[in-house]
Amino acid sequence: MGTLIDFTTAYTGGPTFYTGTGVSSIVPDIFPVAIGGRPYMLDMKSNRFGRAFEQRLRDSTDDANIPGESALNPQGLWRRGQVSWHKGSGQKYGDTAEGVDTRFSASKNVDPWTKGQLSLLKSTAQIVSSANTNLKMVVAGTRLYVADGTGAKHTSDPYATSVSFTTVTSPPGGDLNCIATDGYTVWAGFTAHGIHSTNTGTSAFSSYITGTDTFTSLAYVKGRLMAGAGASMYNFTTSGGPGAALYTHPNGQFSWIGFASGQNHIYCAGFAGNVSLIYRTAVKADGTSLDIPTIAAELPFGEIVSSIYGYLSYIVIGTNRGVRLATSDDNGNLIIGPMLETPGTVKCASGDGRFIWFGWTNFDSTSTGLGRLDLSQYNSVNEPAYASDIMVDVQGDVISVANYDERRLFAVSGQGFYREHASVVASSGYVETGSWRWGIPDPKFATFVDFRTTPLTGSLGFSLNLDNGGYESLADFASQGNTELTLAGSETSFGEGAFKISFTRSSTDTTVGPTLTRWQVRAFPAPKRSELFSVPILLHQRLNRGNREYYFDVENELAFLRDFIKDTRVTTYQEGEETFTVIVENIEWTPIDSNTKSWMFDGTAVITLRSLTA
Repeated sequence: MGTLIDFTTAYTGGPTFYTGTGVSSIVPDIFPVAIGGRPYMLDMKSNRFGRAFEQRLRDSTDDANIPGESALNPQGLWRRGQVSWHKGSGQKYGDTAEGVDTRFSASKNVDPWTKGQLSLLKSTAQIVSSANTNLKMVVAGTRLYVADGTGAKHTSDPYATSVSFTTVTSPPGGDLNCIATDGYTVWAGFTAHGIHSTNTGTSAFSSYITGTDTFTSLAYVKGRLMAGAGASMYNFTTSGGPGAALYTHPNGQFSWIGFASGQNHIYCAGFAGNVSLIYRTAVKADGTSLDIPTIAAELPFGEIVSSIYGYLSYIVIGTNRGVRLATSDDNGNLIIGPMLETPGTVKCASGDGRFIWFGWTNFDSTSTGLGRLDLSQYNSVNEPAYASDIMVDVQGDVISVANYDERRLFAVSGQGFYREHASVVASSGYVETGSWRWGIPDPKFATFVDFRTTPLTGSLGFSLNLDNGGYESLADFASQGNTELTLAGSETSFGEGAFKISFTRSSTDTTVGPTLTRWQVRAFPAPKRSELFSVPILLHQRLNRGNREYYFDVENELAFLRDFIKDTRVTTYQEGEETFTVIVENIEWTPIDSNTKSWMFDGTAVITLRSLTA
């Protein structure tokens, strides 16, 4: 009979039975398994020894009155997609708690404003080529006036195949810096020559405000012509000499950049250095003059105001960082909305219907053009839905925009004047969806991509950007007249995926392109899954292994194992040559017999373990 030992006594001439370490050195040579560094024999006759992986997805139910996606089998493919995009761009993530399924990240040459569809915007064409940097536009009556260099000209048909302009004669000299209209009279400020005017009944300039002042900003608001010259602000209601300024800023470096009409006030914007201020003034009760301006709002330090525009009691503020929308409180102070970022300075805006268009300078390295705000859709207070709009493939600051017969015209510094085409759509465009995570950070596979369209004209493409690794193109949808297509996805697993839908107009008809009504990606979630171990160990007071006897304190071993349940913690499980990091989920103790009158039982303990995956 061998020497009596327990877990703290080493066999003479043999390996250490238990030293308190996390693993046992006598597994697998002597014992097949160990838990927490303690080796054990297996009860193979119990038929309880085995491994399995946890269920990939739990079962779920849909208790909604109207079945939706949650009614589908969660063991199948998970769906993410969109059926409308009218909440506009600027959304980085599509399915987080803050995500809105009718927004997207970015677009070019694509119209999202009709609920339930995406289609190509109209193309653009140049109507005047000019290398000048002081290009301006206003519409008075049926005339479109364009200011270019030292003069101006007008046309009543800016959409003709070949546009014919009439020059406004008698410019005073000097660059034409600013222009404004009340719908009949047109005023223009010239360098060192005051302000001159013309109207829709003539084609000649005449002096309006005499003198050698250089006015750099003009606006007709609330029945008054507002003008800025350096740090001085003027309010003109009649012609003649400039007279005294309404207000001269105490900072001589301050510059007034524009004026806007609010609900009850006139707003006057300017800056000095990195400080931008917006003042308010109002017509006095007797209607004779304006109140002394007071500050209504200021922008964050370093955000420089570049334009201000009033439309339907909204105030649009263009800056060097993008565009903001503001409304007024009861005192006329401005409540300014969040920044809608653009890569270039916003220098102009113009409203028509429910939309406001603004200059979106150098949208990318190829194009410049307009952006659009939708005053009927908001994502937060004073944060309207927005997206890029019509573009031209040149580079340069967009410095003026005008609406004429429900179409847009805009001026690009150093390039010229451009118009929106009546019927020809852009040759191509795209929408980038932002990233989707399917509600989990775990790996997944984009197995299928589904399109739904109106009867197809042109083509659609779909690209996947998995974990910011760059776009991978799938096959195009180009079967003319079809309305649905399913594409095979990617075999690459990912944590988050962004998608790009590309639009190409018809190759036979330049007036039509594809209209998308739904996209959907069906993904297979592949989270890392824990492995479950069922380990039946023999807990007998005496075991013979390799012609040697080992003695166990059964109660002590049960207490050791049960402590993993009472005080859950991570431990190790050895099985043959493999070692796993695990937690103990359950212990089933089945006593069988006792060899002593003290009723200390032998038996089998089935230990359920769960592996912890990285």
